[in-house]
Amino acid sequence: MENKTALLGSAFVAVLFCFALPVISQSSASCVPPDEIKPKLQGTPTVDVYNDLGVLFAKQEKYNCAADAFGSSLQLDMNQPNVKKVIFMFGVSLFYTGETKDAIASLQQAEQFGYREIKIHLILAAALDSIHSTAEAEKEWRATLDMDPEYTQALDALSDDLIGTGDYPGVIDLLERPRLLGQRTPKQSMNLGLAYVKSDKLDEAVRVLRDGLNTTPHSIELANQLAGVLRQLGRNEEADTVVKLAATDAENAGH
Repeated sequence: MENKTALLGSAFVAVLFCFALPVISQSSASCVPPDEIKPKLQGTPTVDVYNDLGVLFAKQEKYNCAADAFGSSLQLDMNQPNVKKVIFMFGVSLFYTGETKDAIASLQQAEQFGYREIKIHLILAAALDSIHSTAEAEKEWRATLDMDPEYTQALDALSDDLIGTGDYPGVIDLLERPRLLGQRTPKQSMNLGLAYVKSDKLDEAVRVLRDGLNTTPHSIELANQLAGVLRQLGRNEEADTVVKLAATDAENAGH
């Protein structure tokens, strides 16, 4: 990642890429600028002022206000030195306000301008998935994995997309790699197990699901999926034991 300027503070990046944050309604959010910025907005503000304002609003999770600020900056000067980053931040702010289609257009424009950080692929992929543009989302998830082959969120999401389109060989190719063994999330183990079941390779599904359960022994979902495959193989007693042990582990983990 290239060096940050005051325009692109690490706190801003941390806020923007916290994917667990819900999209919040900001219809009543106040876009009153902080006191330290107000004097700079008098007369004819520069793009740097608008960009600083966008960063401050983003830190406050007022993403609609941040979008307005970054949009004003871009409207003022599309030839500013950091334009590709400003377009990116504009797109992310739109994404968090729920303006998904506009966010996608902005993020794609940032890509066209040469913005290549991993986080643009993550956000753009999530946005594309949210409007069910699966094929385009897959490209972005793969672009993420080209930069970091073990990026958990990308592996989870891409395997979900491949399951959704019935590309079971693709799931196996994605997740059946030695470096992922012992590091798979429950979702990855479940998707890989399902891909093997759909490929009529039940023994392989048992192996994968058991490995996943060894890594996450309190996962009831994994245990139930493994038990289901074991029952298909006629191993009912073993299936019952798996479910009981997982329930015990889950109960102990809750204490």
